Amino acid sequence: SHSYVGPDYSVQKNTGKISLEQIDALAVKSFPLCMRQLHKALRDNHHLRHGGRMQYGLFLKGIGLTLEQALEFWKKEFIRGKVDADKFDKGYAYSIRHSYGKEGKRTDYTPYSCMKIIMSNPPSQGDYHGCPFRHSDPELLKQKLQSYKIPPSGITQILELVKGMHYQLACQKYFELTHDVDDIGFSLNHPNQYFTESQRLLSGGRELKKELNNSGNSQQKSNSQESMNSNSTPTSSSTTADAELEGLEAYFTED
Repeated sequence: SHSYVGPDYSVQKNTGKISLEQIDALAVKSFPLCMRQLHKALRDNHHLRHGGRMQYGLFLKGIGLTLEQALEFWKKEFIRGKVDADKFDKGYAYSIRHSYGKEGKRTDYTPYSCMKIIMSNPPSQGDYHGCPFRHSDPELLKQKLQSYKIPPSGITQILELVKGMHYQLACQKYFELTHDVDDIGFSLNHPNQYFTESQRLLSGGRELKKELNNSGNSQQKSNSQESMNSNSTPTSSSTTADAELEGLEAYFTED
């Protein structure tokens, strides 16, 4: 009942259409809160621990970053911190190529769904991955939302959904508040879906909502039960995704 059955976002139809110069702006307007948080942490600290690198790196791959762009993006940021170019090439570049299916078993690893982020590998001290609605202290979440200019009434709505353990619905509310729409017209279950729908909405204007409602009906129906299940704290987790990524995680052991 907790299996993710939506698109896996491994087919990069937009490969190369995202430039590195766009990422900072896209993070503000079209990234879900989990990825916006990871991007800010990377820019601030010039480093992410392995959980963050995996969650954010596969998301960037899914929105269209090529392998060459990914290597440039991570290397530039890491060498601004405590990692020199040689250490990056020896310790980190392989794992990035591996995530793009160019090393090891040549598996084309897919970006994490909301369910995987919520249900597995919770963040610990010094980590920035995970779901902010699931894993953040409510007061810290409130402060973060205030800093992102979310209106007080909207913050109250989000915190009520979080209190009820409806984490994906809280993220949907965040989408509505940051895009100034009353109803997003689809069931949110993947960070890359959030990005895709945000870009579509921002490029297509308000009339898109009707189109989304029509085209999203079948997906919404098929995911409705899944959404209900995954919007509460699960009692068991699917091991399929964990097994799939086991090989990749082995190469992300260095902090």
